[in-house]
Amino acid sequence: MAVVECKQATIETKGLKFTYPGIDGHPPPGSKPLIDDFNLTLNSGDRCLLVGSNGAGKTTILKILGGKHMVEPHMVRVLERSAFHDTVLTSSGDLCYLGGEWRREVAFAGFEVPIQMDVSAEKMIFGVAGVDPQRRDELIKVLDVDLSWRMHKVSDGQRRRVQICMGLLKPFKVLLLDEITVDLDVLARADLLKFLRKECEERGATIIYATHIFDGLEEWPSHIVYVAHGKLQLAMPMAEVKEISNLSLMPAENSGELAEERKR
Repeated sequence: MAVVECKQATIETKGLKFTYPGIDGHPPPGSKPLIDDFNLTLNSGDRCLLVGSNGAGKTTILKILGGKHMVEPHMVRVLERSAFHDTVLTSSGDLCYLGGEWRREVAFAGFEVPIQMDVSAEKMIFGVAGVDPQRRDELIKVLDVDLSWRMHKVSDGQRRRVQICMGLLKPFKVLLLDEITVDLDVLARADLLKFLRKECEERGATIIYATHIFDGLEEWPSHIVYVAHGKLQLAMPMAEVKEISNLSLMPAENSGELAEERKR
């Protein structure tokens, strides 16, 4: 008799509501929630594509799931633990968040200055302790990282490759990606997505990938989630999306039409 593998819920949000606090640490009186009544459940092995227009709340949702914003413990559970209150989730590497770029503040230069230290990619990557050498070598190959790169001389795309490589060196159970591939070329992006798919299929990892670049994603996600105005408009398996829509993967602006069609 074939053994049926039971998938375990790895991400659960129930009635998630969030408003950025004011200077006193509390939301300003009368302020409207940025994220409101957001409910989502993802299981081990799921590959979720998070789509929505600019300002829809995608980054805020990912940061909440990554434990970077405080909400009530019952609202967000990752691996059956509170994303914000259980710091072991991130310190253990079970929960990994990759978003934005390496930035720092420099006196007389301002904020958001790219990290440009005179250090080699090899020193940075091999400086991460407790890493499986085979996994490290695979990621270096997947991302086509040249270990001789000097970080103060590389391009944005090369710097991004090193950042992603270091972020994925240790196996994760939940991975949150926020527009992480915008600086990658087509081939590097395709190789990375193939690696991430293997992580889900072979290790049962759960990945949420927020992006505006849909080329080559037709077969990658198992689920799609569409957000607008801080609210969940659509959450469904890609198999159902393909049944409803003639498009194999619709752009974000068509997601609203799909949501309306599903309600009928």
